[in-house]
Amino acid sequence: MATTALTGCSKDTGRPPVSAPSTSAAPSPPVTRAEVVERTRTALVKATAFKGDAPGRAGHLLIEAWPDGSAAYAWETGDHRLCQASVAGDMVFHQTCATHPHDPAVAKRQGVSPLFTSFAHGWGRIFAADHQQVIRASCSGTSVKILKIGTVANGARTLYAMWFPDYTKGEVLLTLRHGTTTSHKPFHLGDAGTQSCTATPTRPAHMGS
Repeated sequence: MATTALTGCSKDTGRPPVSAPSTSAAPSPPVTRAEVVERTRTALVKATAFKGDAPGRAGHLLIEAWPDGSAAYAWETGDHRLCQASVAGDMVFHQTCATHPHDPAVAKRQGVSPLFTSFAHGWGRIFAADHQQVIRASCSGTSVKILKIGTVANGARTLYAMWFPDYTKGEVLLTLRHGTTTSHKPFHLGDAGTQSCTATPTRPAHMGS
């Protein structure tokens, strides 16, 4: 604690010297995930309210929130266009929306469609699975974390996201469930990147003797 020395000709009273209040600010408490979500969602609601890109009844769907105060969202507009946005604190610094409703078109049976690329906290791919659920993904035999965002298109389409540390090319292998049946489908990431994936199954855990 910083102190100020008392000088002059005042009489010694025997009392200890008076300390000045500290001028250093106390460290800010860590921001919780709930606080990040509340602040960024509020900013996004204000930015899109009463506009053509305002969300439909499902509202803004959280993709992910990070400790630095930023978050990513996706949503379906009232006229069935898909949108994605990145928000930091009180500011929406990136937003993009499809030009036409149901673009890409919802598959009549099962289908997987790429939607958006996100550059928040690495390199992310946001995609849709129609009439099925993604239960697993693997990159060259290593599991990839899949984030389930929510459902749109009257429940026919489920939105998902996955993140990589940097641009990644090649394919991941998705394991999909539709009813009581599971299937595998390669999902193309891109043709350029510093990392690469191949659509190979997740390696089984090693069993010790």
